[in-house]
Amino acid sequence: MYLVRHDLALLQAQSLTPVETPIPGLRLEELHSGQMDAVAGTYRALGHRHPAGRPERRFANRLRFGRLWLGEQIAGSLWVVHDAHRYVDELNWRLPMSARQFWLRDVFIAPALRGRRLFLQMLHLVAREWVPGFESAWSDVDWDNAESMRAHLGAGFQVRHRVRSLDLNGRLRIRDPLMPWPGPVRDMQPEARCLWLGGARLRQHQDWVA
Repeated sequence: MYLVRHDLALLQAQSLTPVETPIPGLRLEELHSGQMDAVAGTYRALGHRHPAGRPERRFANRLRFGRLWLGEQIAGSLWVVHDAHRYVDELNWRLPMSARQFWLRDVFIAPALRGRRLFLQMLHLVAREWVPGFESAWSDVDWDNAESMRAHLGAGFQVRHRVRSLDLNGRLRIRDPLMPWPGPVRDMQPEARCLWLGGARLRQHQDWVA
């Protein structure tokens, strides 16, 4: 038997911090599900590991993958939920994201290039090139991840909610109530404080984890 505690900050930015000194040579390239070798090569170039099968599931769930170039060097990568659903698997919430919103997933900047505000500049590229009429961005961070929290707050995010859950053996989820959300949230009994994952519900959860 195992028990896992989750403690997350949900952050929102309704506008991004302006970029004072743009770095020349930055560009954002989108890769698609038919380019898995290039996706894997991006992870290798950044020294960034990922669980087997995770990129495939993310594409299947309509996430978008981008890699950031600085000249001829791969400088970073990220996944974005845009005009799709963000499945917060720690709480089993499947939140709809509109065409004018995006939710960040697994942002990674090359260690040697950190401290140059590439995270902020990559977000501006996403908002400008991928999300016409950008209205807001969302992200989730472990509550005690001070480095990531600083980066998000510096980019214009604010903590909107702190949410917690307990996971018993990957089957029983005891979770905080669903916070107010602008779109309908129907999957996985969002009103239930206790949720049992089994049978078809467990298979659905495994398909959505991305």
